[in-house]
Amino acid sequence: RNYTQCDSMLIGSNSGANTFPYIEVMNNSSSVEHEASTSKISEEQLFYLQQRGISQEDAVSLIINGFCKDVFLQLPMEFAVEAQRLLGLKLEGSVG
Repeated sequence: RNYTQCDSMLIGSNSGANTFPYIEVMNNSSSVEHEASTSKISEEQLFYLQQRGISQEDAVSLIINGFCKDVFLQLPMEFAVEAQRLLGLKLEGSVG
C-alpha cells in the first residue's frame, strides 16, 4: 500500500507551482493513491493569528513552518535544524 502526497504553497504574488505526482508500480497487487494540492496563505489565517497578538511576519512564519513541518521531521536532525534556520533567514523581513 502506498499513499503519495504532493502539496505546494504559493508564497508571494509572482509564485507558481507545477505538481506532478508520479508513482511507478511494479507489483500488480499493490494499492496506490496520490493527491496534489496547491494553497496560499489566506487573509483569514493571518487575521486569526493577528487577533491573538501575533505579528503579520510571525504569522506568515508560523504558517509556512507548519506547512514544511512534515518534511523537516523526515530529515536527519542536523539537516532539519539547518533547513529551519535557512527558512527563517529567507522569511526574515519579507513581510510588510
